[in-house]
Amino acid sequence: MKREVLNYYDEFIEMAKYSVEITDILKDFILSYNYAEAKEKEKRIHGLENSADITQHRILNYIIKDFVPPIDRDDIITITRMLDDVVDAIDEIVINLDIYAVNELRPEIVSYMDLLETATSKMHELFLEFKNMKNYEKVKKIVVEINDIEEQGDKLYQSTTKDLYLNETNPIEVVRWTSIFNHLEDCFDSIEHIAESVDGAFMKNS
Repeated sequence: MKREVLNYYDEFIEMAKYSVEITDILKDFILSYNYAEAKEKEKRIHGLENSADITQHRILNYIIKDFVPPIDRDDIITITRMLDDVVDAIDEIVINLDIYAVNELRPEIVSYMDLLETATSKMHELFLEFKNMKNYEKVKKIVVEINDIEEQGDKLYQSTTKDLYLNETNPIEVVRWTSIFNHLEDCFDSIEHIAESVDGAFMKNS
């Protein structure tokens, strides 16, 4: 029986696409927010998160038996786990909206979602270029763009958290939104870490 050949680059692209799809669902939910729909949105997003887990396990199970992977084995494992971390971080946002019973959104969350939509799209674009293993200048350009998005995310996090603690008088709201803002910032950090890992893997293997 012929053994299935796994294309790691295609698997990376698939995992990055899950992040894009989850972000799209989450952003649509936020733009027309209704807490009563939180469970349904959480279920849809969690279904995609499960699919990403399956892809992760497929890669990690295959790499154990792969004698000659196309790039460094540790890079494949690291990138795969980081991609799963991004999916998990985005999934955590809708979980927070549900478990904290958020009936009304703070308007700043729309700015977070606009930035996250750009970040996941750029990450997906990065893996399309990574598959080609030809144009390092293009890869580096996307990495720099992702770094810039992460910096914008840091600034947004600092300003919204400061405003929360200066102006919000309800301690429950402070707890709720501290957690939500923290998880949103985690998304940007996770995507930046992936970009740096892809950059390093490209340089080692090109």
